[in-house]
Amino acid sequence: MDALTAGMNTLVQETHMLTGLSVTFGTDKEAETRLTGNACEVRYEGDACLPNVRPLTPDSIYDLASLTKCFTAILAMQLIEEGKLQKDASVASYAPWFTHLDTLSVFDLLTFQTGLESPGRIDEAPTPEEGMRRLYETKACPPPTIRLYSDMHALIAARVLEAVLDAPYMDILKSRILSPLGMSETGPTADPARVLSYAYEHRLISGTHSMRQGPMPGIIHDPKAQLLQPVCLTCCGHAGLFSTQRDMLRFAQGLLSGELLPLSTLSAMGENRTGYQYPDGTYRQFLGVLCFSKHPQQRLSELPEWMGNHTIGLSGFTGNHLAVDPDSKTFILYLGNRVHNRLTRVTPSSAEAYSVLGLNPDGTGQIELPDLPAPIFSSASYVYFKDRCLGNPIGEIMRSYEWLRQ
Repeated sequence: MDALTAGMNTLVQETHMLTGLSVTFGTDKEAETRLTGNACEVRYEGDACLPNVRPLTPDSIYDLASLTKCFTAILAMQLIEEGKLQKDASVASYAPWFTHLDTLSVFDLLTFQTGLESPGRIDEAPTPEEGMRRLYETKACPPPTIRLYSDMHALIAARVLEAVLDAPYMDILKSRILSPLGMSETGPTADPARVLSYAYEHRLISGTHSMRQGPMPGIIHDPKAQLLQPVCLTCCGHAGLFSTQRDMLRFAQGLLSGELLPLSTLSAMGENRTGYQYPDGTYRQFLGVLCFSKHPQQRLSELPEWMGNHTIGLSGFTGNHLAVDPDSKTFILYLGNRVHNRLTRVTPSSAEAYSVLGLNPDGTGQIELPDLPAPIFSSASYVYFKDRCLGNPIGEIMRSYEWLRQ
């Protein structure tokens, strides 16, 4: 058993942080894929938690979650390259319904140069129409001091794209990315029989347990996308896409081959636009164009250490990750599920807090809660295992491949 297979087993078979995991890596011309685990494990009926095992297959469909932002970023850069979208023009000059964003430039929006604040949480709006009203009344505000990443920037950017081309987001996406690359299984809906289950997500916030019964198979997991989809009548742009491993492989290789953008533009997307170190040693988050960029401290990085400084990367809350390095023409793609019947979030989180809950100090293990019929596994610390279990072993494999050195 090599280190990558062992790492995948650690995540799926030993710690059970993910129900299932597909890992693909390679270059613009060659790739390898491995998968393990289940697309679904249980169902709840009344007070009972019953087995409902459905293995992962090469035809499984994944909720991409925030990997959707990468599509929005590529579309925006295509329009900038074509001169149809001006970097320095204001958001409101293209989409006037964003009445408070008349001084925020398109490129500042795409590169997280400002905070964004809506009048009330969008995902807590009582109706889709109220959610859209809150979105349109979003105001720019001072950016946070540490964590700048937000789904609001891509959500607004998608509406700007629609205004520029006078077309729904999915029509734009299909004509400019999906159809040219042959990505026929990517879209805002999915076959319930093939999609992974993202139901029964558990959270423990300040000692209070909550569980989302849904979403049902084929329904988007992200709360904002789920709320707004009926009025957007399309993908929301920050989340909202389903896809398969095969389609996402086509996307990664399409980026690296220059089919969607010049490689110089792709490289510029990965340049750090926000991050630096404060005098006290803490770091402001390193971000590029609607994506993560390379961080000098690997513990804080969303990208593998062996990938280059122009790598663009995104992680999806449901358990996905994509990183594309235009310098070496390499990519990694993780498609998995850390949500289904898992404890996904604990606050406050620390080794001591985990131990008090009966978890291991690293956040793994099982937890028993009085309102649950059976113990559940924790995936709350999954992000900190990706390098050790997946990224580093892939780096070793890639360095040994003859086709990478050609």
